[in-house]
Amino acid sequence: MTRSSNLIEVAKAAGVSNMTVSRVINNSGSVSEKTRQKVLKAIKELNYQPNLIARSLARKKTNILGLVVYTEKGVHPAFYNEIINGVQKGASELGYDLLVFANREDQSYSDRITHSSFVDGVIFMGVKINQHDIRNVHEKGFPYVFIGKREIEGIQPYFISPDYVKGTRMATEHLIELGHTKIGFIGQSRIIEPDYDKLLGYQEALYKHHVVYNPQLVFEESQTQLDGYNAMKELLKQKPTSVIINNTYATIGATTAIKEAGLQIPEDISVIGFDDNQELNEQFNDFIGLELSTIRIPKVELGKEAAKMAISLLEGNETPKANFIDLHFMKNSSCKKL
Repeated sequence: MTRSSNLIEVAKAAGVSNMTVSRVINNSGSVSEKTRQKVLKAIKELNYQPNLIARSLARKKTNILGLVVYTEKGVHPAFYNEIINGVQKGASELGYDLLVFANREDQSYSDRITHSSFVDGVIFMGVKINQHDIRNVHEKGFPYVFIGKREIEGIQPYFISPDYVKGTRMATEHLIELGHTKIGFIGQSRIIEPDYDKLLGYQEALYKHHVVYNPQLVFEESQTQLDGYNAMKELLKQKPTSVIINNTYATIGATTAIKEAGLQIPEDISVIGFDDNQELNEQFNDFIGLELSTIRIPKVELGKEAAKMAISLLEGNETPKANFIDLHFMKNSSCKKL
């Protein structure tokens, strides 16, 4: 294997100074085209590989974004994967690479991130984010963005979020337009921002169309398949004509309870899910023989916009603190007009 040369050898071969070679490598400073070509030729002939870490330290810029992912039960892995894919695409389009940290709420990565000089800025994603990480990066003035709406005491964070209020409102209004007034809602927890916003969208639609809000039709803390199953069994006692279900796993459990009760979708009860997850749709199709109506989160687009927002922030551009991305309601065959 050919030995990799150093910068001094390249400068000697090209007949220029070390500083000139550095300027060509970093595309900075004034260098004539003739000299630039001499340096590039020497780099190629000597198989010179620039030390990227040293370059980053010297420039105090790595062109690398950090992404810390806090996993959570009740959130399908594909949900995170598609957003990560979007962040990667968005970063790449602007000349940045991505370094992903998989995390849990009880772990902290902020000290490593802010002290390592490996990344220029960080994106946080997850339902429950370590509070130490939030305050640490904020107090140190380190550029950061949240994926998902965040309201934190004493801090006004930068975030980009799906517009859950608008998305759930659209789905609820669709059911009302079909003649439904006994609309169930199976959510997760109103103390978590995204889930509170989903419930708020549901309530806004009822209020707008003069449908009385009935708390007995609302079930929370439904994160798993078993949670969805148990919530639906209780909800069916209220004889709803339709239901909106908050997440992938709960939807699978809830539809199992509907089938066990001898009910048909959509003949006896209309169902709307959340997320437009491919695995969910396939399971629903196999189990019920229908395509599920869903509130779709454009996850790749969300990730791309998060990357662009973070890069805009770390490059010193004027960046709005709160940004929302529209959801799409996908009308399929799991809802029926009364």
